[in-house]
Amino acid sequence: MRGVVFLGERELELREFPEPTPGPGEVIVAIRASGMCGSDLHAYRAPRSQRTPDRLVIGGHEPCGIVAARGPDVADEVAPIGQRVMVHHYLGCGRCKHCRVGYSQLCLHAHQVYGGNAHGGHAPSMRVASR
Repeated sequence: MRGVVFLGERELELREFPEPTPGPGEVIVAIRASGMCGSDLHAYRAPRSQRTPDRLVIGGHEPCGIVAARGPDVADEVAPIGQRVMVHHYLGCGRCKHCRVGYSQLCLHAHQVYGGNAHGGHAPSMRVASR
């Protein structure tokens, strides 16, 4: 799969990434569109010295698309193949008090932001909400 990586200093690159497989409780979303917002510009405009290889993630954290594959423990009625979805751009642990009420951006344990410190735009897999 391909994804855009912000290299810094207003440069970007289209790169190849391994095809994802969904883990337990996850789905693969075939991205049809992904927004870019002001927070994406930080990585785009950052000095190149700040964009080390371990910080190069697929940009964009407001994706939408269709469910392409389900992992173990994801029932068809929860995420039918072909269902249109949008992705909340934060990922938390799913267990702390904030995650359980839908505020994963305040996660106490495993806070990730798609396009920031986790792949966005064409994010490999998304955890399914257990509500």
